[in-house]
Amino acid sequence: MSHSEIGLQAKNDFPLSVAGAAAKGHPTDSIPGTVHDLGNLIQVAVSALNILSRNAHLAADPSLPPIVSSARMSLARAGTLVEQTLRRAREGAASVEAVSIGGCLSELRELVEKIWEPEIQLDVQVEPDLPPLTCSRINLQGAIMNLLTNARDAMPDGGTIALAARRAAKGGSTAAVEIEILDNGLGMSADTLQRAFEPFFTTRATGLGGFGLPVVKRFVEEVGGHIAVESKLNAGTQVTMYLPIAVCR
Repeated sequence: MSHSEIGLQAKNDFPLSVAGAAAKGHPTDSIPGTVHDLGNLIQVAVSALNILSRNAHLAADPSLPPIVSSARMSLARAGTLVEQTLRRAREGAASVEAVSIGGCLSELRELVEKIWEPEIQLDVQVEPDLPPLTCSRINLQGAIMNLLTNARDAMPDGGTIALAARRAAKGGSTAAVEIEILDNGLGMSADTLQRAFEPFFTTRATGLGGFGLPVVKRFVEEVGGHIAVESKLNAGTQVTMYLPIAVCR
């Protein structure tokens, strides 16, 4: 099947809400325009997955359907991000909902276990009876996924990432939840740590670096929280987001 045929099929397979958002965006500057183009690329990828899922050879290999399912989940999240970004460009605000922290982290664990290398283990610990956060679910999960990806990349030989959520220790004026990501990877020098939140700053030789931590910091500050990073070279990194329960959005 040709690329054009896949693109045509995507119009039927791609979620209408995302396709509609892209169509109505009428981008007038570079950022909405780029997001609009990403929406079109996601359409092609979703269509290709749908075509693959109908292939008899795929069903014959039990290891492949879970991979396709994980890819669909990732593209669905990407599509939601496109939709919310275009809506935010038009309306100036992201949609919010009551987000179960345990459910949010469980979904991320399921995704990571399916698509990451088996050498990377994710240990998730959630304090019972945590109150929900009123926030954008996709933005919260995006922030956590950014931190998990950084932790994974810091452990080229494999290892364990600890992801924990608990009530923040009392002492502040606002009730908060702390979400902590701890790895035992390469860590950062003092100079690198000082520049960690600078946009475009990266120690990676290849790939798209320099965006993850600034994006996370922006999300945390937008909801009235704060973020702390501790790291030592060759001794791992700990990142903690403190998110106020009442005003997270």
